[in-house]
Amino acid sequence: MPAKLKGMTSLEIAIIVAIVLVIAIAVGWYLYTTFAAAGQQSGLVITKAVIYKPQNDDPRLELSVVPQGAAQVEIVSVEVAGKSFSGDAINQTIISGATVVEVTLEDLNVAVGQVVTGRVVLSSGAMAPFTATVVPEDTEG
Repeated sequence: MPAKLKGMTSLEIAIIVAIVLVIAIAVGWYLYTTFAAAGQQSGLVITKAVIYKPQNDDPRLELSVVPQGAAQVEIVSVEVAGKSFSGDAINQTIISGATVVEVTLEDLNVAVGQVVTGRVVLSSGAMAPFTATVVPEDTEG
């Protein structure tokens, strides 16, 4: 009679290696999908930016925006020529589709024909830069 061998056979080792490999793949996939989803921040694309300058009132910034991705984005503030505007100055802060956002630029001195730069700051911390041209407000409409 052959003597009973001590230790594991190659079949037992192969089964244990297969189980460990399946667990490692499952944990790796979980970590990959978790961090890949966390890294996807919604952003905002600004397709048009115009500042309308009326004769005797504060200028008004009109932004045509489209959110990137399926999620809604929230505008925290809009910065134009170094000044920040938030709260009631922005007519719509939650953006879920192509939208025109109007911002009242209180006490901002601009002249017709001037080109100013600015950016939209989102609640995620992302920023969307833009360049706007100042045009006269159409008072006939």
